[in-house]
Amino acid sequence: MKARIEKKLSKRLVELAPSQFNGAWLDKDEPSELAYEQGTRVSHIWSVGGGVDYWGEGCDAYTIWEIWKMNWCWHGPFETYPEGHRHQFYPNTEGFRPTTRNLLVLAAECERLSRKAKRESARPRAQSAVGQT
Repeated sequence: MKARIEKKLSKRLVELAPSQFNGAWLDKDEPSELAYEQGTRVSHIWSVGGGVDYWGEGCDAYTIWEIWKMNWCWHGPFETYPEGHRHQFYPNTEGFRPTTRNLLVLAAECERLSRKAKRESARPRAQSAVGQT
């Protein structure tokens, strides 16, 4: 994949699912790892991470597209493998093809489900009718 495509996909993911990428920032200084490997000058790419941790050690920064490709299975509405399975408690992603298009659709679906859950949790609960006649 070309670095300019990675930049566009990162921007699109931030637009589709902003709550999935809290702390996203626009990296204006350094090219992405992919751009560096390709010898291109693509910059201003949406990224997460970086900075320093509690002990003052540097943390890795990833483009939004990189981090989504690494972690999509944990965000999707996938059932877990049953207890006793060799992959027990991991997401069962069988039947899902992680193509670019499918990963973008999954991000939009995760955002939709997240917003729905927030609306339902913010909705006042009906008082129980126990003791009322």
